[in-house]
Amino acid sequence: MLKRFPSSQWSAVQAAHLLNRAGFGGTPAEIAALQSLGLEKAVERVLMGAEDDDLFPLPEITQPEKLVEQSRAVKNAANETERKQITVLHRREQDQQIRDLRVWWLNRMRYTPYPLREKMTLFWHGHFATSFEKSKVTFGMWQQNETLRANALGSFRDLTLQISKDPAMMRYLDTVKSQRKQPNENFARELMELFMLGEGQRYTEKDIGESARAFTGYRVAPATQQFVFQRRQFDDTEKEFMGRRGPFDGDQVIGIILEQPECAEFIVKKLWVYFVSDSPSPAAIRNLAAPFRQSGYNIGSTLREIFLSEEFYSPRVIRSQVKSPVQWIVQTGRVLEAPLPAGSALEAALSQMGQILFAPPNVKGWDTGRAWISSATLLFRYNLAGYIVSGKAPTLEGFRKDIGPVDVPLAKIAPPALRSDAALLCDAMALRLINAPITGTEREKFLAFLRENGPQITDATLRDFLHLVMSTPEYQLT
Repeated sequence: MLKRFPSSQWSAVQAAHLLNRAGFGGTPAEIAALQSLGLEKAVERVLMGAEDDDLFPLPEITQPEKLVEQSRAVKNAANETERKQITVLHRREQDQQIRDLRVWWLNRMRYTPYPLREKMTLFWHGHFATSFEKSKVTFGMWQQNETLRANALGSFRDLTLQISKDPAMMRYLDTVKSQRKQPNENFARELMELFMLGEGQRYTEKDIGESARAFTGYRVAPATQQFVFQRRQFDDTEKEFMGRRGPFDGDQVIGIILEQPECAEFIVKKLWVYFVSDSPSPAAIRNLAAPFRQSGYNIGSTLREIFLSEEFYSPRVIRSQVKSPVQWIVQTGRVLEAPLPAGSALEAALSQMGQILFAPPNVKGWDTGRAWISSATLLFRYNLAGYIVSGKAPTLEGFRKDIGPVDVPLAKIAPPALRSDAALLCDAMALRLINAPITGTEREKFLAFLRENGPQITDATLRDFLHLVMSTPEYQLT
């Protein structure tokens, strides 16, 4: 077990850190409310995840029966020209629907009362990376997103079994094409290399080939877009996999992998890197991996241990992680108590910052940490912050001209009592935006700016001040 963080040292700093890492940040009021619970109850509150689907109505998505009709229309087209026209129309429809689905998910992250579940859904999306760019079926990407959400804090065993039969994953890694006489190795390879063990851990090239035979016969029913097992395409002959012999199917292969100690170590290390730091100690991984296996690969119980640990709240860890583009966008909305930018603005912003949902760059997902920041993406973050707080339409390259302003509730986040005192305003905005005091020469610079534009701070000055704070290196960290 990991060493527990002393409950007596629990403060607003730790509460803010928990909200940032186990979700997408919080307002000063939310930080204070979590702090008041104490460490143990705060962690339990974060781990809660009741049903909230009714809060987020799904955008229009073409249903399976309509997909079948569209496929039939293409097949029955009178000539090649008509076939191409119908195909183009269907692709445009799917492209618009995946854009709508991205906005839906981003707003779910922004407004959900259970942000850890969405944070973990985002984690699994990067882990079991699947792209719309290959599948081209929005219904399948939504279906996978729901599977990730439903299992986000549950059993890694159950999640992996479901993902192996997920239509979007099956299309992405070609199990739908795998046949008894010609098994496709893509999913079998990535299952071990990227999803369960790590590159070169325990398995051999022979294991990849043998396990590929176990995943033959996996198909998607067009009428329902659900997994079906086509027995005549399944290779039911004996296989030799990781030292075991038998006529294994895909579920049994996954079960054998789960028995390997490297599996638990691989997953808890990925969780540690995502929630804590890039360089976990071997002792921390060992202390988490054994209970993870013993719990039946329960994700929530493992996160509980991480969130209660002393290392999670280390000064080296707090505000040391570069915000991903999605984290930056959603956390900005939460801390400013503002809506997210319009859909086309979100699409343009995430594209320029390098993280488009439902379109990871490859099966490895996104590179994270410092890889999120370059001179170009950092400048764009600063300019995007300026647009969000400006109260004006954007002038950013790649943004549509008809995009409107973001409604930041300035009177709420900076009431008159704060605006009459430059030091109070500076410290309050620092707490809200970066959860830490602005100190030294930077604080003096900000105070000088406020005093030059005082004594009563106008909305225009406040907007400029918010932009200044959000254009610091500290704001890029969480």
